[in-house]
This record gives sequence, C-alpha cells and structure tokens, in this order.
Amino acid sequence: MNATVRNLLFQIHMWIGLVLGVLFVALGLSGSVLVYHDEFDGPSAPRATAIGSPASLDAIVDSARAAASHARGSVMLTMPEEQGGAVQVRFIQGFREGAPRTGERRGARAGGPPRSPTLFIDPVSTKVLATQAGGMSPLVQFAHDLHGQLFLGREGRTVVGWLGVGMVILGLTGIVLWWPKPHLWRYAFIVRRTAKGLRFHRELHAAVGIWSFIVFIAVSVTGVGIVFPETFRAMAGGGTTTGYNLRTGPEIAPIEDGERIGADDAVRLAMAALPGHSVRSVMLPARDSQAISVALSDGGVISSMVYVDPYRSRVVAVRDPATMSAGDSFVAWQRPIHDGDGTGPVWRVLIFLSGFLPLLFVVTGVTLWIRKRRARIAMTAPLGEAA
Repeated sequence: MNATVRNLLFQIHMWIGLVLGVLFVALGLSGSVLVYHDEFDGPSAPRATAIGSPASLDAIVDSARAAASHARGSVMLTMPEEQGGAVQVRFIQGFREGAPRTGERRGARAGGPPRSPTLFIDPVSTKVLATQAGGMSPLVQFAHDLHGQLFLGREGRTVVGWLGVGMVILGLTGIVLWWPKPHLWRYAFIVRRTAKGLRFHRELHAAVGIWSFIVFIAVSVTGVGIVFPETFRAMAGGGTTTGYNLRTGPEIAPIEDGERIGADDAVRLAMAALPGHSVRSVMLPARDSQAISVALSDGGVISSMVYVDPYRSRVVAVRDPATMSAGDSFVAWQRPIHDGDGTGPVWRVLIFLSGFLPLLFVVTGVTLWIRKRRARIAMTAPLGEAA
C-alpha cells in the first residue's frame, strides 16, 4: 500500500479513537448490559399467583389505568413469555399536565421528562403486582438511556448513530492497517509470550481486533441501521412494502365521536389475519390518527406486525417477515443481530463480549499513543522499531 495512503488511514484511525474513545467505551459497556437486560430485571419482576382463566386484555388495561390514574398516552401491553409471568402495561407518554407531581420524577434524569410508568398485572385477577418507573431496574434504565441516546433525548439518538459510523470506520481502517507483510502472517493473530511494553500493547490491539472483527463490524453496522433505517432500506435496494412509518404504523382517518375498539377486538382481527401466531404485544395509541399495532410471533426471530383501524374494526396493514421486500427484511434484521434477541446463546455471548472491545482498544491505543509520544517514536513506526 502507498505510504501516504497508509499514513492517512492511520491518522483517521488514531484520531477517531482518541477523540471519541470514551464515548465508544460508554456505548460498548452499556450495550453489554442491555444484551442481558431480562436477566438483570428478572429478580425484580413479580410472579402472577392467581389460578384460573386469563382475564380480557381490556380488563387488564382498565386495571392499569385505575392504578396509574395520572398516566396518559399510548399503552403498550407485553405478554408474559412463560407460565406464571405478569402482563406488563406501560404508559408511554408520562403524566397529565396539572397532575400531582409527588414522586413522578423519581429516578428520572434531572430536568427531563418523567419516566413512563410500567405496571405488572396478574393476567387472571388483573391485580397490580408492582409498578416501576420505566419497567426497568436502575442499572438497565441507566444503560438504556446511555446506549440509546447518551441522555440527550431525541437528538442523542442521532449522535449515537454517527458514533456507530465512527466505529465502522475504525473497524475498516483497522483491518487495512492490521494487514501484515507476507513473512509476518504467522504473528498477525497472536500475542507472543515475549511481547512486552509497546510490542505487547500493539500485538494485543491487533490480535483482538482481527479475531473480533466480524462481531465488532456486525454490531457497529447494525447500530447505525437501527438509527437510520431508511438509509439502510435504500442501500438494500430501496424497495418497501409498507409505505408508512415503521415506528408509528399507517395513518388512519379518525371518526369524530366514533367508538374505538379495544385490545381484545384488535387481537382477534390480527389473529384472523395471521392465524397460527401468538401475541407478543399490543400497542393502543394515544393519537386518534394512529392504528392499533399487534405484534405476533410464529416462533421466528422477527415478529409480524398487524395494524388495526380502531374505528372501522379492520386490518389496514400487515408486516409479515415471509412477505417482506428485500429492503424491509434487511432493516428488520438489524435489531436482532445488534442485541442478540432470538439469535441463540452463542451469538448473545459474542455480542455481550463485544461491548468490552472498545475499552480494550482504547486502553491499548491510548497507551501506545502516550508511550510513543514520550519516547519520541513516530506513530507509524514499524513494530520492530517500536518494541
């Protein structure tokens, strides 16, 4: 490779790591926590104890509304994954203006909006078993806010996406800079026992980088894809079978003073559209122009989504992985690859371990940078000269 090009890539690699390294470490470690968020939250999740036939979903929603009288906005019901689990009911939008504020900011970021309350409800008795701010343990909530938006709100999500771009650049420039000369291939994948000082940090940085390259790039690229889904859809061919915002679902025309169906009717319509599936969650929107969304599973990694017009009692759209366009399918796979949900224990462990990579890279990289500066050694000096 041309020395000028190599030096340019090295400068890009080095300065991105030095300037943004602390943020990369924060994203990596918080991401590792989120891989096993259920395990962290599990001990605090209550168990349902009532015996009998499950109550209706609408009765569960009514119980949650009565218990959280100041909650407002969209309501998300998440079904238990195992026998004896509680139904989670989350109010997305916070609290009404003018409502009592005592304790509403407990655990919330100072100066920011209150966390959305989540209630755990016995699916048989509809008794409220517990209430959490955000439905997460403090550790998981902290990791979620940090990893998803750097505590900066909606703008922070975009910042996280661009940090992901920076990590992709680090990975790609790193693989080019790692590429060994023909006679050094046998040393390119290991840290030699005799390596000490600068040589140790250089070999550790390179060896861990090459062995973890695929996982590191996969996590980084999918992180960018989650933040910028439309860009990724265009990269995958541009085709889309939806024509609506995937976060909010299709827009519908409200009927003034029209009666809206509830969760139970919406689930029945969704199950009729995709028979043989089980219900994962139901979103009852706050906006009149938004459809009810029902997430269904057939045992696969990616859930199907059925959108129901609550005024006209009809299905208005279906997102089924079996019929998705290439672009939509590519976008849908970003999250399971990124967080490991449904992809098996081996990939989850690899994703968890990948969260520690930025810490290792930053420690070894910064150590090399500091020691070389002190020793007045050129940053691009060959390994032999830097040992």
